[in-house]
Amino acid sequence: MLKAVTWCAKCLFLYFLVVIAALRYSWVFTTPVWQLANKMHWTQTNNVGFVLTWFLPIFATVGFLFGLIPFGKLGKALGDLFRSLFPSAAAKLTPEPDAVQPILWAWLPVTLAFLSRFIAWQSRNSSVFDAHRSPGRIERFFGPPSLYAQTSGLLDNKWISDRFLFTGPMLFLMAAALAAFLRYRISAKPKVEAATGPENESL
Repeated sequence: MLKAVTWCAKCLFLYFLVVIAALRYSWVFTTPVWQLANKMHWTQTNNVGFVLTWFLPIFATVGFLFGLIPFGKLGKALGDLFRSLFPSAAAKLTPEPDAVQPILWAWLPVTLAFLSRFIAWQSRNSSVFDAHRSPGRIERFFGPPSLYAQTSGLLDNKWISDRFLFTGPMLFLMAAALAAFLRYRISAKPKVEAATGPENESL
């Protein structure tokens, strides 16, 4: 039970880290792209407008690249280094490896929160008697590749917070999970081939 709670806490911790990155450090990912777009004359918007417009695809791309980094192997290497330097302390502090890495499922909590917000939201232009009370949900939460193409009924006081607290982190963690899954599958193939190699030779 404790191991399951710890695993869930790791998933939530990853989500909180991504939220902090989205709220405080999104300029680290978007500013280089904005500078390149200005240099190549792909955009005429200022930095703030570019961030609000292209934040989601840039952040999802960063998430995919993040998932390609083998943090497990890096952590194992650091753990081996720590054990070689402090063998007595390392024996007490060495944790058991997770059967399923939290990065593969860290997207689930924020996705559930996003879906609840996505379903509950309704446009300011919608009517109580309208059968389609929330037109533009997709545009509101994902948006076209231009902030100014959105109508005023889709923009409200929570538009930015929804994008940086729910939509952006969800896409980041989904892309990271996909990249990590592909990385695990690719890295597992040589091990399978090595394990089946002697059997094939004997046959």
